[in-house]
Amino acid sequence: MGKKYYRLLLLLLLIVVGAGIFHLWQEQLVARRPFPDGMNILIKTEFTLCGHQEQTETTAVDLKVSNLRDLRAQFLPQEGWRSRYEGEQVVVSRTLDDLCQKCSVLTHLGEKGGFVAVVRGPAGVDGGIVRETKIRVDSLPAELRKKAEKGMLDIPDEETLRHILDSLEEDEI
Repeated sequence: MGKKYYRLLLLLLLIVVGAGIFHLWQEQLVARRPFPDGMNILIKTEFTLCGHQEQTETTAVDLKVSNLRDLRAQFLPQEGWRSRYEGEQVVVSRTLDDLCQKCSVLTHLGEKGGFVAVVRGPAGVDGGIVRETKIRVDSLPAELRKKAEKGMLDIPDEETLRHILDSLEEDEI
């Protein structure tokens, strides 16, 4: 009885290995097949921190690639790139846990350790602390304090905040 199951298990293992080898062989054939003339290539990068997406469309000629294998040599899987056929074009995409170029130059104010901090990215997005200020969060007016604690204080830097605080103090006098 044991030999019968052993043979069945061995047969199933051989089938799975054979299917895997066939799949890899098929993938290599597809990757080496030349692109048709005028093949469009869409290059997409998705940024998870800000939720934006950058994409450019080009051709195989512009990238100097003739097949999927050449394309994968330029857009390495180790760097997170995935390439696939999608209809009449090839899509090369990756997802980065970062901010897009536009959002990475923006800053806003938030809170860290009880102090106002300059945070990279648009308001509501935590792209990392750029620097901490010497302004205590509890010294802010209630409305500004709540926004700072939530990371939603859409003020680009501490100098602008100081101007706002100064004008609020003048209004109270």
